[in-house]
Amino acid sequence: MVESRAMKQLPDILTSTTFWASIATLGAASGAWFTYVAAELASKQRTYEGILSLIEGLEAELDLVSAWAAGDEGNQGYLQKNRAQLTKEHTDWFNPSRSIFKFSTPTLSNLTNSPYANYLTPIIKPLVILNHFIRRLFDNIDRYQMFVFGDAEKYQSTLPKFANNQPKPGLSVMPTSIVSPHPSKIGLTPDELVYVNHIFMMNEGIHQGIIGGADSADEGCLYRSFRTARAAVRKFKEELKREKLPRKFWLLHLVAGAMALMAAWQVLRWFEVLR
Repeated sequence: MVESRAMKQLPDILTSTTFWASIATLGAASGAWFTYVAAELASKQRTYEGILSLIEGLEAELDLVSAWAAGDEGNQGYLQKNRAQLTKEHTDWFNPSRSIFKFSTPTLSNLTNSPYANYLTPIIKPLVILNHFIRRLFDNIDRYQMFVFGDAEKYQSTLPKFANNQPKPGLSVMPTSIVSPHPSKIGLTPDELVYVNHIFMMNEGIHQGIIGGADSADEGCLYRSFRTARAAVRKFKEELKREKLPRKFWLLHLVAGAMALMAAWQVLRWFEVLR
């Protein structure tokens, strides 16, 4: 005689509803936590990549500034010399045709407006100081050009005298440097001498004072502020790492994991996979 098994009695609706509601709550809480963690990790990765991109932009602009700030290794910049030495070594500073070009540093100029500025605290100050002295250089270049081109009559009268003794076009070669005669040797009038002497003094102020060199007394000259900023950026980049999740997240990971396991265990028990 075969014994018949008794059919399992189904739980009432209230019990079933309560059970599955609790399972849904455990699953939803656990899933919400891990979704939040995934979003945090993605956000931190985007922030890291944004900071790295900003640093690379700054490095590119620092390479541009380097040409002005004598940034090559071993380059001492414009060392302090007396005026007699300067007039002998830099006769081109008298020449009104000597062009001084400016450059653009949009990343550096707008650094404090960057959404990543609060992550750049160690390098903000040296970069802001460098930007200030770049602006100072540009302001002096503007004044220099206004003076040089402001007196068109003197500019046009002195320019041909600085261009004397040029080789014949058929024999000329591409110059590798600007060679300018000393103003005392080209027959300038007294008014023209005053004009070119003022141009020389403005060049002297730009190169000796604003750009400066290794022995400059001014710590804020472009030579020194550039090196301080470049060293700060290099150090910051070397130490830059992706931001890790807070330690307390690990505790919450365990709680969320336990909730997920509890939900799975209860479901297995419900279907009598586990007894």
